[in-house]
Order: sequence, then C-alpha cells, then structure tokens
Amino acid sequence: MSEGPVEGELVIEYGVLFGEPFDEWSAKAGTLLELHRYRESHDILERLLVMADGLEATPLVDLLRGTLLSDLGRAHIGLADLRRGADALDRALGLLRPPGPHVTDPVARPIRAGLLVHALIDRAENARRLGDTELAATLLDEAGARVEESTTADAHRAEIAGGRAMVLATRGAWGAAENVYRAALAGTDPTLRPVPYLLSGLADVAADTGRLDEAEDLLAQAAERFRALGGEPASLDGSRAFVALRRGDLDEAERLYLKASVAFERDGDPVSLAACEQARALLARLRGSTDAARASAAASRRRFEELGVRAALGEGLLEDARRALAVGDHPTMRERCERARALFEEQGSHERCAQVDLLVASTTMRLVEAGAFPGREHQTRAAVVTTVVPVALTLAAMRADFATGHARAQWSALSRAATDLAFRLAWTTGDQGLLFELVEFSSTGAPLAAGRDTAPADPVAELFPAPAARGPGLRVGLPPRVAVSPERTALQEYAALAEARYHRPVLSDERVAPVRGTDVSFPGPVPTVLVRLADADGLYMAWRWTAGAQGFGTGYAPATDVDAALAELSAALPGPEGALIRALTEGALADPVTERALAGRLAETLWPVELTDQIRTVAEGTGARPLVRIQPSPRTGRVPWELLAVADGTRLLDLADVALAAPAALVPAAPRPRSGTGAPAVLILDPRVPGFRADSPLGSVLGRPGGDPGILALIDAHRTADDMLPRVAAPEEALRRTDLDRHWLGEALRSGPRRLLYVGHVTSAPVAGGQSEDALLHLCCAADVQGHAEPMRGHRPLGAKDLLLGTPDGRPGHEVWPAPPRVALIACESGADTRFAEPFGPASAMLRNGADLVTAARWTLPTDLALRRFGRVPDAERPFSGLIAAVDAAHDAPAPVRALADWQRTRLERWRTIGDPAATPLLWAALATVTAGPR
Repeated sequence: MSEGPVEGELVIEYGVLFGEPFDEWSAKAGTLLELHRYRESHDILERLLVMADGLEATPLVDLLRGTLLSDLGRAHIGLADLRRGADALDRALGLLRPPGPHVTDPVARPIRAGLLVHALIDRAENARRLGDTELAATLLDEAGARVEESTTADAHRAEIAGGRAMVLATRGAWGAAENVYRAALAGTDPTLRPVPYLLSGLADVAADTGRLDEAEDLLAQAAERFRALGGEPASLDGSRAFVALRRGDLDEAERLYLKASVAFERDGDPVSLAACEQARALLARLRGSTDAARASAAASRRRFEELGVRAALGEGLLEDARRALAVGDHPTMRERCERARALFEEQGSHERCAQVDLLVASTTMRLVEAGAFPGREHQTRAAVVTTVVPVALTLAAMRADFATGHARAQWSALSRAATDLAFRLAWTTGDQGLLFELVEFSSTGAPLAAGRDTAPADPVAELFPAPAARGPGLRVGLPPRVAVSPERTALQEYAALAEARYHRPVLSDERVAPVRGTDVSFPGPVPTVLVRLADADGLYMAWRWTAGAQGFGTGYAPATDVDAALAELSAALPGPEGALIRALTEGALADPVTERALAGRLAETLWPVELTDQIRTVAEGTGARPLVRIQPSPRTGRVPWELLAVADGTRLLDLADVALAAPAALVPAAPRPRSGTGAPAVLILDPRVPGFRADSPLGSVLGRPGGDPGILALIDAHRTADDMLPRVAAPEEALRRTDLDRHWLGEALRSGPRRLLYVGHVTSAPVAGGQSEDALLHLCCAADVQGHAEPMRGHRPLGAKDLLLGTPDGRPGHEVWPAPPRVALIACESGADTRFAEPFGPASAMLRNGADLVTAARWTLPTDLALRRFGRVPDAERPFSGLIAAVDAAHDAPAPVRALADWQRTRLERWRTIGDPAATPLLWAALATVTAGPR
C-alpha cells in the first residue's frame, strides 16, 4: 500500500462508529473482502489491530478490537489459513459476546449485535471447513437467537440459513439443506446480497441430487443477481462445471473448471483451487487417463491436508478410492474408504458413510463373483447383506427429507444401487424370506405428511415459516413398519442396524398390520391372494394367500426381458393425438391375433407359472373363483393383468377376479364415512369445462346431449328412482352441465352419497416429474376459484393436490371432499397413480378421503367417436357408453369387483371368438379397480 492509517488519538462517537482513521480504513478492508482481495484486506486489518491494541482497554475499545478481529478472521479464511482464522474469530467472539453496561445507546446496541452475528456466521463456516459440523451448527443457532437485535436482520437471517444449509449439505442431508434454502429464498428480499449465494447453494444441492435442469435454471438466476450486485464470483463457474460433469459433457466441464481455477489462483483462494483439482481428477478418471487422475487427486488431497480442510478431504479420499477401484487396486481402495469414512463419521455425514459402505460392499460382491473367496462365499455374501440392506433402508429414508416428489424421484434414482444389490443378493442366495420382506417394504409406499413444509428438526427453518399449501409439491413421512407376522415386521433387524450405524430413523413408529381377511369389495369370504411387485435391477414379485388358502411365493424377471415386454405394451396403448389412431388401427391390441401374442409374452415375462398353478388348485379345492389383488410396481403400472395369457391361451381373467391393491401406507385421513340406506349416487357426466369448446381437447366425451340412447337410459333409471345428484327433470339435463364445480361437488359429497360416478377429463401428471398429485380433474370451475392448480384459459382444474390438502384457507381435503365408499373415474389415465412411486393422484386421493374402492383407467380411453372413426366399430354401437353403464351397474352390485370382472369376461369372449371391434380390450381392459384392503 502506498498509504495507510497512522497512529494517533482515537476519537470515538457512537453515531460515527469508532472514529477516524478506523472507520475509513476498516470500510476499505471490508470492500476488499467482498472483492475476494483477501491479502490486501488482511494487511490493512493487521495494522489497524496493532493500533487498537495500543489503546487503553475500555468496553468500546474491546468492541473495536472485536470488529477488527472478526474481519481479520474472514481474511484468514479467504487465504485458507483456517487455524489462524479460527483463532481470530474466537478472540473476536470473546470481545463481542459480553454486552457490557455501556451498550445502552439505541444506535450502538444493534450495531454490536450485527457485528456479533456476522462473526458467529464466519466462525461457523470456518468450523464447517475444518470438519466440525457440530460446532458450526451450534454457532449458527446462537446467531439465529441474536439476529433480531441486528441492524441488518433480514440479510443476516438469510446468511444464517445459507450457513445452516451448507452444514446440512456437508452432512449429506440434502433434503433438509434444500428445505432451508427454499425457505430462506421465499422469505428474503430478492435484492439483498445473500440471495444469489442462496440460489447457487440450492443449485449445488439440485445438481448433487440429479436435478440438472433445475440446477441450471437456479444458476442462471444467481448469475443475474450477482451481476446486479457487481459481478459473478468464480465459484459460479465451478457450479456450472459440476452440472456439465453430471450431464456427461466432459469437455464443457473441463473448460469451466479451468476457467474457475484461473480465477481462484488470481484471487488467492487455495481451497476452491484444490476443489477444482479434485474435480479434474474425476474428469481424468472418466476419460481413462489413470496417471493424470492419480496426480490430480494426490495434489488435491495434499492441499486439503495442508490447509486442514477436512470437509472436502473426505470427498477427495472417496474419489481416490473409486480411481483405485477402476484400476483394480483393491488394497488402496479399502484404505482410502476407511479414511474417508472416518472423516465422514467425524463430520456427522452419515449419508456419505452409507455411500462408502455401499462401495465396499459392491466391490466385495464383485470379488465373490470372481472367485476371490474360495470356500467362504456364503459367509461373505451374508456379511454383504448385513451391510447393504441397512444402507438401502437409510438412503430410501432420506427421500422423506425432500419437499417435492420430483426431488424424491431423482434422489431414488441416485440411491437405487443399494436397493438393486439388496434384491440381487436375496435372489441369488435363495433367501426367500429376505426377498419377501424386501418386496413388502418396497411396496409399502410413503404416508402423506401434508403439514411438513420445512425440516422440523432445523431451528433455522423457523425463521422462514412457509405453509405447506404453498409448496410446489407434497411432503411425505417415513414408511411404517410392515408386520409380516404377529411377531415381526419386515426387515426389522436391518432397520435396527441402519438406525444404529447411520444415526437416523428409517421407519416411522406406525405399524401396519398383516393383511388378512376378506376384501372390502366382497360381501362374504372369497379366496384371496395378494401379489406385490417391486422394481430393482429387474422385477421382483412376492405373493401370499390372505384368505381361503395358505402359502406364499416369490418371483423374478430380468430387467432386459421386462423392459422389452413393457416397451411392446407401451407401443400398443392409446395416447394423445396420433398415438390413439395408431393403437386403434395398427397396434398390437387392435387385432385378436397380435393381442393374444402380446398377452402371452407379458405373462411369460411377468407372471410365474407357480402362482397360476396355485390359483387353479385353490379354485378347484374351494369351488370358488379366487380374487387376485395386485399391487404393481411403477414400471408395471399400465399392465392389463386381466389379459395375461397365463396358460394355453387361458387368461388370468378366466381364472380369477382381479383388483389392484393400494399401498399399505395409503390409509384414510379420517374414519371412512358410511352412507345411509337409499342414499343417492353423484353422477357427473361430461361436465362443460369453461374456456373449452365441445370439439377441443377438454371438450365433450359423450357427444351431443341427448344423442346417446344408452346414456339417456342410464340417467333416466336413476332419475326415476330419485337416487341421483344432481336432481334433473329430464335425462338431457344431467349432461354438459355448467354448474358442477368444486363447490357443488363438495356439498354433494358432504351430504353422504352412496357412490360417485365421474365421466369426463383427467389430465395426468408427467411420470418423469414424479409428482402424481399434479394430476387434474376437470369440472366446471372458473379460473377465479381458489385452488392449488394453475388456471388454464377460463378454468381452474381441481387437482389431486386439492383433494389431499384441501382449501387454501386450511380446511383439509377429506373434510371438503369426503369420498363415498365407491368411486368411478371414467377418464383418460385417471388411474395413472400406479405408475408413480408415490401414488397421490385422483384415485389415491379418493381412497385417502374415505373410498373403499376406486375404478379408474390405466391409459387413454377411446371414445365412441374415436372407435367409430378409427376402430372399425359400426355407427349403431356405442362401446364407451356400454362401459359407463357396466361400471355404473357394478358399483351398485354387492360385489363390484366381481360384477365388473363378469362384464369384462363377456367382452373378452366376444373379442377372442369373433374379433368384435366393439369388444376391443383397448377400452374395457383399461379399467382397473383399486381396493383399500381387506377388513
């Protein structure tokens, strides 16, 4: 420096902070800190501190020294001198914490509080980098308790949240970190300086958990904010590089990491420079450059060790272990894993501990399969099981930390390796009991936890409360403990190991009883087998007889076979626009010969012969047609199980009644209501959607009112019996109504009807998004009604999220729209819930709101117009109307599942005997009835 502060008499006025030269030069030092010019700032602060140390000790001089030491600590951190930074900040806190009798001035008091909060935040970040996340969290809690006293409380609140989120991310608590970031962004003025840092931090979490498009969008927002504040930091290029790396764009990742490295070198930021070197080691390994990867990893590791940055050292050691594994250096791999795990355990990063354990277990299994443990294969596999299953349970439990189904779906894709390995071990070792319990656990589902919008254990989240109703998705809780017998719950020993090793609950305290007894859809006993499927590397199945017989079994299909069969099915199914025409004209389900062949391939791949034999034996022994209740996996959510040609052309529908089973965690939000004798049926038939013409995508599904004799007869029968809502004077008045909105539906359902029949439009949610609650039910609602779904044209749909969460004013969904015992949703993909890991669509929402059973469609339903135009159906026939009448009659029958199955059997017989296009399974096989479970 060409000039600097000179020693002299200190003149202090509270309104001007500490007087000159301290005010001017400390402000310059602060500006240099913001510009990451840490060395220049450090030199100024050192000289100011020498001057302050020469002053007579008073409370006000202590405050001055504390301020200078706090900024000096920040400079040390920027220069990667973490130990000296910790020392300076600890000395600063010692001077700033005691309030002292002099701090009574209304200006001085909040200034001091702001300085203290700032020092606490900086010391917390220093502790995090040193690997002491417990101390970091404690310091941030203290800062949070004092923040309201600060002159810049809003900015400090956001900084505290950002610090807490970084601590959580260091611990691998990605969902909790995301919650804090989102809460802080929602509650902070977007013009404040911490906002772009929050955005870039959230982007890093999104990238770490597989949401790369979201990460790029957040980084773009952060860049815009940074530019408004004066310029982008180099760290933003590092984040962009990581996203490119995750996408597999190695050239772009390398370009960005090099650009960031140059900036970090220029700014004197060795910690970030070492992180770039670590990333470049990974790039080299992915390119197959073993020597370059080893050199970069070693350089990065040495730098982190020299700097004492233990938070990043574990990641470097883990990458070192992967590199060693790639070249077959198993001793080095194990040594690096042991060191990394010790560091992660020290930091409380239990997710990373689980990842290390998974890497070691996976490697051990590969060595077993390569014959590396002659004579000890069985014991080694058993040891791997006791490692892998707890890891799988832990990583699965972490899903509940995320606030949206989309984030949970991406996390599951990243953490799936443990589940895949657990299933593969159970199958290859022949451990049927373990396989059965794994399927039971995987099929349990997640209970809705609508009241949680932020991480409840995180005190910083309380600074930014946000109602769950305003969140982008639904929160879920931990899965319940699934009883497989009166004495034990599924995987109970492994759950105990998981909770002990990784220090977090993996199951809730709720216990789901074993499934026993008669299905609610039958008035009396019926032999029942419950079949559950689970997606892992392949498709796994477990079944057990819950009534009328005893026994259980398991099955497996390789992923390649399953994917090929399901791709053939998908190509044959209707969809929007051209896909519907193709399905009706040239798809495999449009012709009896090709349909039978597809049904055979599906059965050969998905359905075990042993189960078919059991169904035959039970039917012959009891003289009753069994009920098969199937809980499909998401991958098999559109399979028409009834059509499966299970033996010599015999279809499953020939042997049994078929229903779908709801996940065990999908329980009613309140006791199921029971309608009184003679209660009406609610019939919503082709309601007029505001803003959409009759020939538009959300237009009429039944055609011109009065033009369908079958529908008119159905309505007239109800009208004559005076057992329907709405009340109408003529059948035509029930069609294309404009008054059947969400308010009308709520009033009708709260009146206690016996059932609900809806015929209209459902817009399903994209499966890739992972949020089935985004499915929409289209009524006559105008755009200005309140709800969770976004309006479209002059219409706001009733979303499944509305049915689950209720109204924005806090009334729960099961009270606003209580479902009657039986519900039919005759609309395209109204039963698409089964394709999601978290079924929260309209069908599941009705079950949660009180229904015993829901009949819905697995895929797009062809209307009578489409069947006549493209499906070779004569003009006089109306198969779609016939389907509606069959569902209506079945839902008034004592055993609705059997009544609907009996009708489907008549359709199947016409199809396979004479190839009647009006009996196409594209229509009737789309229907599936989901039942809530046995009594």
